Amino acid sequence: MRLGAAHVAALAAAVLAVICPAPALAADTISCVAQTSVFAAATNGTLHRYPLNNAGSATSSFAAPVAVGSGWNTFGRVMGGPDGRVYGIRSDGLWRYRWTGSAFETINGSPAWKISTGFTGYASAAYRDKITVDERGDFFLIDGNGSLRTYRFNEAANTWTFFGRLIDSDWGKYNLIVAAGAGVLYARNATDGSFYRYRYEADSQRWIEYNSRVGVGWQVFPKGIFSVGGDVLFGIRADGVLSQYRFREDNRTWPINGRAVGGGWNQFANVLAVTNACRLTVSYVPARPAVTVAQYAPTVVTQASSTSIEIAHTDNIGHLMHGRISPDNFSSLQLTAISGNEAFSGVPALTETTANLVRVTGRNLNSDIWTRTQSSAGSPSWTAWNDLGGRMASSPSVVRLSNQREAVFAIDSGGALWARWQDPVQADLLAWRKLGGTGLVGTPVAVPLANGTAMIIVADTTGALQAASYSGGTLQAWKNIGAGGFSKPPSVVILPGYQMRLFARNASGQVVTTLSDSAGTFNGVWTAVGGTGIVPAGEPSALLSPVTGRIGVFVRGTDGFVYFAPETAQGSGAWGDWIPAQDLFETYATDPTAFGFLNANGANAAYVVRTAAQTPRVWTVQG
Repeated sequence: MRLGAAHVAALAAAVLAVICPAPALAADTISCVAQTSVFAAATNGTLHRYPLNNAGSATSSFAAPVAVGSGWNTFGRVMGGPDGRVYGIRSDGLWRYRWTGSAFETINGSPAWKISTGFTGYASAAYRDKITVDERGDFFLIDGNGSLRTYRFNEAANTWTFFGRLIDSDWGKYNLIVAAGAGVLYARNATDGSFYRYRYEADSQRWIEYNSRVGVGWQVFPKGIFSVGGDVLFGIRADGVLSQYRFREDNRTWPINGRAVGGGWNQFANVLAVTNACRLTVSYVPARPAVTVAQYAPTVVTQASSTSIEIAHTDNIGHLMHGRISPDNFSSLQLTAISGNEAFSGVPALTETTANLVRVTGRNLNSDIWTRTQSSAGSPSWTAWNDLGGRMASSPSVVRLSNQREAVFAIDSGGALWARWQDPVQADLLAWRKLGGTGLVGTPVAVPLANGTAMIIVADTTGALQAASYSGGTLQAWKNIGAGGFSKPPSVVILPGYQMRLFARNASGQVVTTLSDSAGTFNGVWTAVGGTGIVPAGEPSALLSPVTGRIGVFVRGTDGFVYFAPETAQGSGAWGDWIPAQDLFETYATDPTAFGFLNANGANAAYVVRTAAQTPRVWTVQG
């Protein structure tokens, strides 16, 4: 099964490795077992085991094969998994086997364990190369819509930890995927054979590497590509030659590039290997940022399509509270803890799905972003919590764009912006993708604009506010809005024509404002709001009044009362002095949140605050 040197050289040239300009990720830390197993299922059903020595090196070699089973021609697709696992797919489902080193282990008296009645389509010629298993045992597949999904089976519990989690779209362009490490996926373009590398980190649900082109010409392996892990790949050419490759992610090179390790492999219907024989010992699991329960975090508000006013907040011990109010009767407030035994911190997000279901999204104390949705419109019951992962340093910002797709944004512990956005067709949120930025702090503000775009505004470590336009998973360059001394997210009012007016409290404790043009460019001029009659204690909340068409700015003073500064005329950008927003008989512990709503009397303006005892108060305002 060995070939001459001339043939080896020809094979090496057949698949051209591409030096990818992506940044280096880690040192070369590959570690391989001394010997592993490659299994080959012949067309007559015999399963052969080929011991493979030094699988990750340029001196790898096979020992004599041994027949270890029969009847394997009933499976249209056979795949390797970790620690000797072998998976077969046929018309009745997915079957699991495990090679122990001398035989297949038996469970309930049989070596075959049916773990799913699904996956049957992946036994067909059209889909058999569109499913793979990584070194952790996670399954990845491209579904009929071209979406990438992942699955994890818990053998101890005999159940699926997650089943069909959608993590990316637009994978229909690939005709083969192969896992070569924990979440490391290689994908072959069906048109030109270009080869792309991805790394998905399942614990945080983040894409660590995305769509890196690392090779061309990989269509020369029509009989399949398999891996032993550690970025070590083996491809079977049409003439039966088995070629070995290894990619180094630290310097983006192929130290083993098309080395021929045998011939005659085209006689087999399926060839596979143990997927964790080689590993990269570096970890890509991001650390969880420390999260403490924020004290007296503001309340968020939205009005549902059913007309009810929905509010949510986290209290001082981590409960995530949800309330529902009739817009015609504020005393109808029904406030319920929906967090169960989980704890949350910061300001949650409230949105409404296209099915008119209220959705609440918050940051769990474990730093992951969690979300849950009403079970039906107007219902007091909720679906189970969905852990979106993330391991984020900020609370989430959630926006429903003008194209009716949702996007979730958060800042990581390194000060970069990440996002999850809905699949173009389905309601699922795709995995976290890093959009960029450095030195960002606090919760980003996502402002929905025209044509499915949003403006992302967030503070940085210098106290400046940065803004960038988001569209379809892409972020434009960050622009400094000017000024400084900001540490909290601004309040944003959208004016007709998509102008934005920002309000924030600066380092001097003064509420100031700036304006953008309709293209989203801010003028950099900040002006004071409300005079010097009070000292703001918290962050402002502004609202374009649905009654007067003027902006009103609300802020909590150091005395605990809420004050209001009205715009003197529509669009004037000039402000009256601070005046009490209501009779000064009760002080509040949270910053106000202004909102507009509709009831039987038409459009109204209001704000919500909470007392030191966490009791919500909702006040309507005039002007």
